[in-house]
Amino acid sequence: MFSTGMTTKNLCDCLAHLEPVDLLGMRLLKQACPSSGLYPSDISHETLTQAVTEIVAYTERSVQTARHLRDLAPIPLTTIQILEFGL
Repeated sequence: MFSTGMTTKNLCDCLAHLEPVDLLGMRLLKQACPSSGLYPSDISHETLTQAVTEIVAYTERSVQTARHLRDLAPIPLTTIQILEFGL
């Protein structure tokens, strides 16, 4: 894969071992009490701004990564037998 010796299995193993991203906005939402409403209301403006900025930046990076993955060349699967296409 990518002419570097990386196989599909190596890529899957690498992606499976990634740590979850720790976003401030997600931590704030988890701390919100269900009885007080959906969003926490006792957060400072600076903290809220930081959390939203962080989530927007993460979303943009995710979109860019998805575009890069979409544009990758297909990988021939020569070791898998698909009986449905044996015609």
